[in-house]
Amino acid sequence: MIHLITDTPEFFSDIKEVIHLFWPEETILMEDAPGAKQLCHTHARREDRNVETWRLEGRPIRVYEGSAADDPLGEVRERKRAVKNALFVLLRDLTGICPPWGSLTGIRPTRLLYEAEAKGMPRAEGRKWLEDVFYVSPERTELLSEILDMQKDLYDCPNDEFDLYIGIPFCLTRCAYCSFSSGEIGNGKQVEPYLAALIREIGDMGAFLAEKGMRVRAAYMGGGTPTSLSAEQLDRVLKAANRAFPGAREWTVEAGRPDTIDREKLTALKNNGVGRISVNPQTFHDETLARIGRAHSSVQTVQAFRLARDMGFDDINMDLICALPGESREDFAESLSRTIGLGPESITVHTLAIKRSSRLHEKGYRQIDAGEAQAMVEYARFALRENGYAPYYLYRQKYMAGNLENVGYAKPGKACLYNIDNMEETTRILALGAGGISKWLFPRQLRIERAANVKNIEQYTERVEEMISRKRALIG
Repeated sequence: MIHLITDTPEFFSDIKEVIHLFWPEETILMEDAPGAKQLCHTHARREDRNVETWRLEGRPIRVYEGSAADDPLGEVRERKRAVKNALFVLLRDLTGICPPWGSLTGIRPTRLLYEAEAKGMPRAEGRKWLEDVFYVSPERTELLSEILDMQKDLYDCPNDEFDLYIGIPFCLTRCAYCSFSSGEIGNGKQVEPYLAALIREIGDMGAFLAEKGMRVRAAYMGGGTPTSLSAEQLDRVLKAANRAFPGAREWTVEAGRPDTIDREKLTALKNNGVGRISVNPQTFHDETLARIGRAHSSVQTVQAFRLARDMGFDDINMDLICALPGESREDFAESLSRTIGLGPESITVHTLAIKRSSRLHEKGYRQIDAGEAQAMVEYARFALRENGYAPYYLYRQKYMAGNLENVGYAKPGKACLYNIDNMEETTRILALGAGGISKWLFPRQLRIERAANVKNIEQYTERVEEMISRKRALIG
């Protein structure tokens, strides 16, 4: 336990995240407790500098000076950076641990490199800024640079366009690592009422945005597992979506579970203009699949992929997860090799995150050694580059093995537009269905506002009119 004493309690969450970079299981308290180590912080302003002083158990001492800003919002940002950086350096020097993302704890580090370029910094100078100010490793700033290269000509979105997300919160079984707002489909009694409410929301919001003169840019159906629905149900939802939001440049459906994919469902997707799907192995080791609650085999993954190929799908993504329970770096390398051998257009490499609401957390599973996780991630980057894939989007989550990242890799011309838009928050997102969070950009005011749908399936079904009203109020 750590007893945190600080004169900037407004940054408690940020301080806690830095501590967890080094001691992920540590409990941090704002009050004293028996046996707790004392971590003390004081802030001072010296002319145009923020001065942060940290002490752990009275020593060692780390004094850090960071620049200040004139405007109130800028000053808060600079103070937060100084507080976090001072603590980061203290704990780095104390533990000898050097997290690859340095003191960064946010989920979108690409933003900082874009920020540097907006200030007129050349790419090399922006990378050095991240390395010097935030202690990000050169390997990670190189990764960010490659991503910005892949996002060229896809990053900016016209003001009259938006992306569409449709959530299907059902799965055949719940994976042990899952923290999404989805439920097992069971006897299916919730499905039809849910679809009726969803189609109501689709129709209403389609008409509303048409009146505004706005058009869809990229559409994405996720979950859950959309292909846990029947072929007829998929067809019904997609027809409603295409009527309400015609002309999407890109249509993706997460057909993620191989045991939910068949010819009839793929036909429904193809007939409704879906050009991009995901067939997600996560691993090619059947023992691991059983361990994490995936009710399919690696053979089914290959069969589903080949069926989709035979039916003409030429834009297929496959997800893998490194640091899964019981897997070594050799196991992960074998899964990656088999995935590359199938030749999907994109491969997303996730690092296992053990969320508080997942079964893995409930069972007390602990992450593998950070060095092992990093070795898997670095091997994936090397192997994918050697086979013609390049990174095109990245995001981070709390509780990830080794404080690493999730990266989408794609062959040239096959980057997913929706993934870029969603992760970089450069595009308005209209999110429909239980748990969907619409994000609306107001570029003149340089702000993003959100409207969240309730996560509970029954409540969403009963309150869909309220969900529609929330989004109408958001968009204005």
